[in-house]
Amino acid sequence: MTSKTKTIYILGSEGTGWSIDKDRQYTIEAISNINGYKITNNIFTADIIYAIWWNALLSKKFILFNTFFKKKIIAAITSDLSHQKDKLKKLLNIVDIFVYANNKQKEVLKEFNVKDTNLYFNPFYVDENIFKKLDISKKELSDNFNIDYNDIRDKFLIGSFQRDSLGADLSKPKWQKDPDILIEIMKRLDRNKYILLLAGPRRHYIINQCIKHSINYIFIGDESYIKNMQDDIQINSTDIESMPYLYNLINLYIVSSKSEGGPKAIPEAVLSGTNIISTDVGFAKDLIGKQAIYQNSDEAINTINNIENITFTNKIKEYYSFERFKSRIENILRVVK
Repeated sequence: MTSKTKTIYILGSEGTGWSIDKDRQYTIEAISNINGYKITNNIFTADIIYAIWWNALLSKKFILFNTFFKKKIIAAITSDLSHQKDKLKKLLNIVDIFVYANNKQKEVLKEFNVKDTNLYFNPFYVDENIFKKLDISKKELSDNFNIDYNDIRDKFLIGSFQRDSLGADLSKPKWQKDPDILIEIMKRLDRNKYILLLAGPRRHYIINQCIKHSINYIFIGDESYIKNMQDDIQINSTDIESMPYLYNLINLYIVSSKSEGGPKAIPEAVLSGTNIISTDVGFAKDLIGKQAIYQNSDEAINTINNIENITFTNKIKEYYSFERFKSRIENILRVVK
């Protein structure tokens, strides 16, 4: 007797083609290649709801749906739970499997007595076929972004590609991203040697801080939106295919965040062959060695000044292949009865 094919409804999207939408794309692709499962666009006929964005389970629309139609639910935790425990409490009685991306999330889930059998580790996937070391010269890379190579020749480029201004008030920073510590680091580095390379939308706060403190920076995008304090979310977004070129252009990426589920910049940088240092946030400690973790600007500067003598280690290759990602999702699905 053959077992019935189970149908999966993927819940959650942004509609922007960015992080959550990529999670959705890769999850659908993985499930579509697992025997015994298929994707459905009809939530009413689904056997399992896979929420790739756990917050979607908290919408009034879904809560009403779940009141009448009880489904098996898998929830992927995408953020730092330590600041969202009240929201988590609302899901404890409806979620069958929690998928966590880092051990910090697991610790919070264990605080609420979620059993180990209901917890599965699956760090956010990034495509190793896109993010990789490129055999392209710095000159060609700079030309690709219309940067005068003479401006960066013999310079040390530090990259930051996150959105760190509030959408509601572009003059203010997102506390989660903490751009102020990055500014503090840059203020203390030799300005004749180091340049901050910025990309992505909503960089208004950090660019204005660079101007205020005379920090050398290069912005990849239309800076007129920053000067006019206009939202550039649709203008200065960088497509994913361009990101590896940015990572290959810089010498170091710095994660400055206080609160993250990831960030995906960690595997993106490492797969691209770029050194990275990070605050102890998200899955940083899980994926990169402690020598790449800094607690304050003093530690960051010490690491940067000695970077040529440091051998960075990481666990990226243990997790980042599509086959491994698919295998982890299959293991998750198989336990849902």
